[in-house]
Amino acid sequence: MSENRAHKGESKEARLKRFQNGSPVEVIETILNSIANFFNNEIRLTPDNYQTSLLFLGIHAASLTIGEAFFNQKTELENYKKFLETFVDGPTGDTRFSTIAESIHYWRNILAHQWLGSLGHKIGYDYEMTSGWEKRDDVIFVNPKIYCEHYLNAFGRNGKLWDYQDIFTETELETIKQRLIDKYIRR
Repeated sequence: MSENRAHKGESKEARLKRFQNGSPVEVIETILNSIANFFNNEIRLTPDNYQTSLLFLGIHAASLTIGEAFFNQKTELENYKKFLETFVDGPTGDTRFSTIAESIHYWRNILAHQWLGSLGHKIGYDYEMTSGWEKRDDVIFVNPKIYCEHYLNAFGRNGKLWDYQDIFTETELETIKQRLIDKYIRR
């Protein structure tokens, strides 16, 4: 079920009014809950079915949606890396996916926009390894299950993502609200 069909009772105009008249929490949590309840249900299925390309495309799409709204850095890569650092990274080096954010980001771009690229010789998947990622010679291997688990944990009960109000000031939350409204209106 797409997010649109799930909210067919709320018109575009009514939603915009709700966003504009509500607190920042209204628009921010609408986005977060929508991703958590709809998009992540699809992402959750990918590692067990070895749908690795879809896993990387989906996680990246959600990460950039939130990262751009929250952090508004100069580049997509910076927003993606900041999202990983803030919400996804685990306590050990092999679960700090922000360390390899550049490789994952550019690999996602190849998957999304050209399919084949020389970077494919420098990134690999290993569903059996016990670490989240590791470098072997010149190749970065990622365990997609562990990467996905850390991403989904950010949205889970007591996930880091739900503590966003502790990270941003009221003024910053208002700015985030406006960025999300502007994106909603544009597209």
